Amino acid sequence: MEHTAPIRVLHVESGQEWRATRDQVRLLVEALIEVPGIRQAVATLGGSRLAVEAEALGIPVIPLPWSTASDPRALRTLARVAETGWEILHAHDAQALRILLYISALGGASSKIVASRRISGPPASRWKWRRANVVLAASETGRDNLLATGVEPGRVVVVPNGIDVREIHPQQPGLIRQRVGAGAEDLLVGSFAALEPDRDHETLLRAAAEVSSRLPSARFALLGDGSERPRLEGLIERLGLAGRVCLPGYVPDARVSMCDFDVFVLPARSGEMASSALEALAAGVPLVLPHSPDPRLTGDVGMEFVDAGDPGSLARALVGLLVSPERRRAVGDSARRFAEAHGLAGMVRGTLRAYKAAVGA
Repeated sequence: MEHTAPIRVLHVESGQEWRATRDQVRLLVEALIEVPGIRQAVATLGGSRLAVEAEALGIPVIPLPWSTASDPRALRTLARVAETGWEILHAHDAQALRILLYISALGGASSKIVASRRISGPPASRWKWRRANVVLAASETGRDNLLATGVEPGRVVVVPNGIDVREIHPQQPGLIRQRVGAGAEDLLVGSFAALEPDRDHETLLRAAAEVSSRLPSARFALLGDGSERPRLEGLIERLGLAGRVCLPGYVPDARVSMCDFDVFVLPARSGEMASSALEALAAGVPLVLPHSPDPRLTGDVGMEFVDAGDPGSLARALVGLLVSPERRRAVGDSARRFAEAHGLAGMVRGTLRAYKAAVGA
């Protein structure tokens, strides 16, 4: 890791539930331990998974009694901590950013506020992101949506998600197939993303209907949970996909069983590189995702690109991979090489550059 001047960073995360986006916080905090000059602590919900894992790493943890977006108890605790001298207050979600902005507006902190936004859809609330000193977007699409809300271009930095490939290997085949009830002979297509409106699970389900009509052995497992579950369950029934599509919720050990998937799909409206997609690539699973202008996604990268929002385009790509084991193996080999070259180091370098820019500004 490159050397950096001493910077004290307080990571703030609301920690209400564990999702793939929050695992990025844990990965970043762990990686920054190795960076000279970085002094860090984590403020998060007391007893949460992030708090437990940070403590196990020897990182100071400030437990927060966090129950709502503007919990006054969390605000009071953070206000006291923020006065103790931090160059950077790093908000890792919208709730954390909101409360840090309250504290800053009240004069309780002179630190620079860096905010991570790891989803790419348009923000529900605009004012928060315009007031952060630097915003880290996970993709070019995320950056464009932040700019559309009025965030100054110079304040937005694209820092793609990362993974620690050491956590992906060795794989433990069978865990996911057992969880979703898929047999060894089934062709299993998977996704791993929150069931939220900013994702595009509907296109995936409509493509699943086309694929199932051509390949009776195809099964689909949409890992994750969220507010869209009832609507998606209804769509599964209407499309006649009961028994072919499984919604198992959040599966904690999914990353060590990614090899159970024959193909992985990123249910998105853009080609953002989510951490779950990188984990599938690292396991050697071919990835299908909407086409992206991201310059990293060119050449032999273990991915098939389709038209966003087009079930027919997605279905054709899936069938092309599912009917050919040889093609899946070839694409999977490229996938593994791409993931190993685009792991955690890039996310850490981008975050450090953002910290320096914020402190310098």
